Amino acid sequence: MELTEFQKEFIENVKSTAAAEGDFEKSAFVNECAKKLIEAEELDEFEPCYYEGTGRRNRRLMVHGYSFDEVDESVKLVISNYVGTEELETLTQTDLTKLFERLTAFAEEAVRGQLHPEVDESSPCFGLAYEIYRRREEIRYFKFYLVTDQILSNRVKDIPEGNISGIRIEYSVWDIARFHRVHESKAGKDPLFIDFMQYTGKDVYCLRAGEKQGEYQAYLCMIPGEVVAKIYDRFGSRLLEGNVRSFLSTKVKVNKGIRYTILNEPEMFFAYNNGISATATDAIFNQTEHGLQLVSASDLQIVNGGQTTASLLMATIKDKADLSNVFVQMKLSVVSSTTADTVIPLIARYANSQNNINDADFFANHPFHVRIEGFSRSKFAPAVGVAQYGTYWFYERARGQYLNEQSKMTSSEKKKFVLQNPRNQLITKTDLGKYHFSWEGYPHIVSLGPQKNFKHYAEWITKKWNESDLVFNEDFFRNCVTYAVMFKRTEKLVSDQPWYQNNFRPNIVTYTVAMLSHFIQRDFPGFALDLKVIWNRQEVPDIVVKQLEVISKAVFDVIMNPEMGIQIITEWCKKPRCWDRIKLLDIEPVRSFETCLVSLSEVKKVEKQSRNQQKVDNGIGAQVRVVNLGAGYWERLRKFAKQNNLVSVDEDKLLNLASKMSSGVMPTDKQCLRLLVISDRLTEEGFVLQAVE
Repeated sequence: MELTEFQKEFIENVKSTAAAEGDFEKSAFVNECAKKLIEAEELDEFEPCYYEGTGRRNRRLMVHGYSFDEVDESVKLVISNYVGTEELETLTQTDLTKLFERLTAFAEEAVRGQLHPEVDESSPCFGLAYEIYRRREEIRYFKFYLVTDQILSNRVKDIPEGNISGIRIEYSVWDIARFHRVHESKAGKDPLFIDFMQYTGKDVYCLRAGEKQGEYQAYLCMIPGEVVAKIYDRFGSRLLEGNVRSFLSTKVKVNKGIRYTILNEPEMFFAYNNGISATATDAIFNQTEHGLQLVSASDLQIVNGGQTTASLLMATIKDKADLSNVFVQMKLSVVSSTTADTVIPLIARYANSQNNINDADFFANHPFHVRIEGFSRSKFAPAVGVAQYGTYWFYERARGQYLNEQSKMTSSEKKKFVLQNPRNQLITKTDLGKYHFSWEGYPHIVSLGPQKNFKHYAEWITKKWNESDLVFNEDFFRNCVTYAVMFKRTEKLVSDQPWYQNNFRPNIVTYTVAMLSHFIQRDFPGFALDLKVIWNRQEVPDIVVKQLEVISKAVFDVIMNPEMGIQIITEWCKKPRCWDRIKLLDIEPVRSFETCLVSLSEVKKVEKQSRNQQKVDNGIGAQVRVVNLGAGYWERLRKFAKQNNLVSVDEDKLLNLASKMSSGVMPTDKQCLRLLVISDRLTEEGFVLQAVE
């Protein structure tokens, strides 16, 4: 996709989102950019915070959003410059400097405690300014992001790092061209290139671990501890693979045992510490007289050893530790960029198999996604309005699927695709978690932000799936679409209310949807909302909208009046106590609301039919997979299982049956389901998955 086409698509998406949600275009632009920065792993979470004002000495202050990174103790502040024109415009050095000066002025006054006493306590700006002031001794660095739909002038010079009260500042400009480059990259993020030679005078020596296996090559390295610390200091949590970053954010960063070794027996660190495991999509080596030397690595990701990495840096900062005698063992896996998205999460999973990172952390590879994606590509939503055709709700299982599927289409094919898959019916994984968890009654978890909410949602889904995957059927998919329709309608409804102050809409919306669900369960026992009506109409009935309006005002009043001791509204919304208080609200039903309900017995009848159909579909799908793997596969699997004594007598008979499919013998659907379970288990035990014709 060319830059001009990408820019046009980007702006059209911003404008359509703003119109659909009743939002300002600038706000929609910032939110869209934030999503892309999260996908590119530049931000962990994002909180919108629109503030433009005047500070001391009449300095202009400006900020549009932020993210606190708990892993590398940084604060990411976002500012935008949105033009919204079809023609590409240029961002000049003068404009760039002016914008960063306003963001710097904001951060300076916040750090010095001069800002939060001057702004309304109910505004997001108060919460941000107060938190920066409260954490000022803990913040290691600021990273300022400027996002714009302009293209950066080639005359712009690099902006040198600055500092505020001794806290360093890094600057990052994301213009439309950079967003385009990231979109076009297979990894979906800005390349992370590390030149090891620039971080120390010491060489990083390594050994090649065996011969190259396909698109995989392994190395064992001895890397100076000061190199690990400096690289982590420079790249922060971007250096950590996503699941490791999520795990580390919940743990104490400086491990006491690691710290003791660094301070008291640094020369024994290599012997006492398990080291780190890392991956890269490319690496450059030099053969020297002393051995193989690691020069650089592309897309380096630490997939195990995040706590070791963080502890090394924290020891230099907090203890002023000398790492000159500290060396760390590193297993480096160089994986082709074409297979990285599949292989690296598996390496991370097995590298952490003895650590407290559960399967939900690797939920992106869960079959739940595959099934929902299948429904989203095959189940037409009813035609609405004057349209004579149905449409799909496109579920984006992998990052960038929606645009990638259009990239190789002709103009006519793309036009047809967009008609059948309208942009406003795109649902990402984190969107699904937000919509579904709101309805299930977890608004306080949704308020944690998309990534943290998704982690909780993954745990919840994984547990449900293990109990019975049959509940995730076609009816479940249709219901998820209705949650999306309801959530989007509530966003627009809230924006239109006279009491709405252009703040905290995400919190108000998730609590409003959750309260509607709770209100029906509590005040109308034996009944449920008729979701089939929403699916058939592809819109929320007026009566339900009126009820949502009543609930949203009551929710707003609770959110804006936190309990004593809590000053920040967004933090209040993350508390279970906030949800407990909202659940106690006495909500008056609007006239004729009961006409939008259906008996639970009817709902359960439909659910049973859907589960039975999914059971049949599972059997058919299992038979197809067993046949496609081939008789030779099952014969080799059986041999592996017998050699390692990993199956029972009955399981061995079943594997023997599958190995004779070429002679016309075919396992039943139930047997195929069992075979696939056995296959998954033996793969975990070390069998190499490989289909045979």
